[in-house]
Amino acid sequence: MNAELTLYDYWRIVNRRKWIALLVFSLTVFSTIFYTRLQPVIYRSQAIIKFQPPAAYAKIPGSDLTEFDPWNAVATEIRVITSAEIADRAAKKLGWLDENAAPAHNNSIVNSILASYKAERLQDSNLINISASNSDPLKASDIVNAVIEAYRDYDLEQKSKQGRKTLEDIASRKAEVEENLRSLERSKQNFMEKNPKTGLGAALANQLADLEIRKRQLQDKYTPNHPEVIELNQRIQVVEGKLGEIPAQELDLARISRELRMQEDLYTTLNKQYEEAKLGLSSVVSFVSIVNPAVPSESPVSPNKQLNLLVGGILGFFLAIALVFLLENLDVSISTIEDIESFLKLPVLGIIPHIMSEKYLDNWLIQIFKKERYTVDAFRSVLILNRRYASGVIEAYHTLRTNIISNLNTRESISVVFSSAGAAEGKTLTAVNFALASAHSGLKTLLIDADMRRPTIYQIFGSKRNPGFSDVLTGKAQWRDTVLESADFMMGGLDFDSLTRFQGIENLKILNSGTPPGGIIDIIDSCNWKDLVADLKSEFDVIVFDTPPVLLFVDPIMLARHSDGVVLVYKAGKIARGGLKRAKDQIVGGNARMIGVLLNGIHASEMGPQYGYYSYSDDYTKYSRR
Repeated sequence: MNAELTLYDYWRIVNRRKWIALLVFSLTVFSTIFYTRLQPVIYRSQAIIKFQPPAAYAKIPGSDLTEFDPWNAVATEIRVITSAEIADRAAKKLGWLDENAAPAHNNSIVNSILASYKAERLQDSNLINISASNSDPLKASDIVNAVIEAYRDYDLEQKSKQGRKTLEDIASRKAEVEENLRSLERSKQNFMEKNPKTGLGAALANQLADLEIRKRQLQDKYTPNHPEVIELNQRIQVVEGKLGEIPAQELDLARISRELRMQEDLYTTLNKQYEEAKLGLSSVVSFVSIVNPAVPSESPVSPNKQLNLLVGGILGFFLAIALVFLLENLDVSISTIEDIESFLKLPVLGIIPHIMSEKYLDNWLIQIFKKERYTVDAFRSVLILNRRYASGVIEAYHTLRTNIISNLNTRESISVVFSSAGAAEGKTLTAVNFALASAHSGLKTLLIDADMRRPTIYQIFGSKRNPGFSDVLTGKAQWRDTVLESADFMMGGLDFDSLTRFQGIENLKILNSGTPPGGIIDIIDSCNWKDLVADLKSEFDVIVFDTPPVLLFVDPIMLARHSDGVVLVYKAGKIARGGLKRAKDQIVGGNARMIGVLLNGIHASEMGPQYGYYSYSDDYTKYSRR
């Protein structure tokens, strides 16, 4: 056996099981389509936002952008966008929350929104892509827009939160200073009403207050050893010395005036800071800007029908091819002439092409569901006498007969047993068509139904079963009285026009199985075969025995001892090679002659190009009709 496979061998392996491959491929594709139709239709909407401080932000009082890092900031903001806080705010903006519902219900809505969208950074930029998926394209875009709006509000709140805190602190301090200022003004007014002649101390006090204010300003810029600071300290000492020389009333007035002046200056400073804080708070803007807003999508993103169908087709093709080669590896039958001849050490006598029945249901039952045999009507439709252009098929049987005679090396009458290793390999159809082909060639042919356990030939030709072969073996009848001629089965179930048109039908005689016997083995063993065979050969050129399967019964082996040889009908793929070898060994072991093997029911595509002449082609038919 040649272990190296050619490209044609691979094609033949696939072609032999093309229907299984097509079934697997179709099931996979249809399963993919069915699965795709079961998937929910999902639409996706997306928007792009930009996170960056606006150019005007640097001019806002108190702003500080020296530590702003857009790369790290974007990563942080993505976490903020995908937080439960933003999802809750988005749900409120969408109006999907019910204040009267249980918290668990609202939480589930928030969680569903949070699970429906995602945010991711666009590569090498400070742009953020926000996308949402939903069965409704409008809801998907609404979710994205609501998330963006909620995020912008949150960002703006966080930016203005510190400004509000500063404004509140300044306002509180301003109110405190304002209250102190009113108190000092009332104290000075009361003092002046009680001491109308005082005034020098107030002037000195005001001068001293101005110098102290000036001193604080210089200390913010210079050190205490600076000349201007030293000079100012000397002037303060002079004024304080003059205040020490005035009366006590003047000193009190000077103290009140000085404190009043300092509180006024502090109030002015706080009032300026308060206005600046208000301006800064009103100028706070969000760092978030929309680049591309979300719009409803017109086409769904899932399921992807084209991609699913492509994947299903590729998977179906892979599974089909894998199953075909798996079955080929598990197949222990023999499918080529070379393998059979090498394995059995027997010649292949011929190849009978596959003949389709006119009953298409029977073809399906036989090929797909492995029914054992055709119905009677279907069997009749595959006989070669019903084939208007059956020349190619008849030639296959003529080739078979020629090879049988060549192997027997005789010019005299021949008796051939047709059997098979197992059931449903086409031995009966082969025996009947072989007999018809022999009669068609002008040879006097006798077809004997030796399958007394399950006879079929009498049903095919629509004739009576008995008396027949069993009655001849038991001596109850003479074979000349029991054989049927063409006139006997002209009125049977076969088509009359086909019978009359078939050339050589008058050369065919049939001996049916006969009365069902009790002990078939004893009947076969007790018959005077030598005289019977000699008598039959004196009248007929070809004697054909249709017998039961070899592995099931011993009948064909016993009959083969009294015939010229056995032709083993083998349908490729029907039985294991071990069974075929055992059938051959049983025949040889029973002192019978094995003529060879017949390959039956072969499709032209299953054979190599070198055996193409065995196929029943249009070219051959046209040639045969010339």
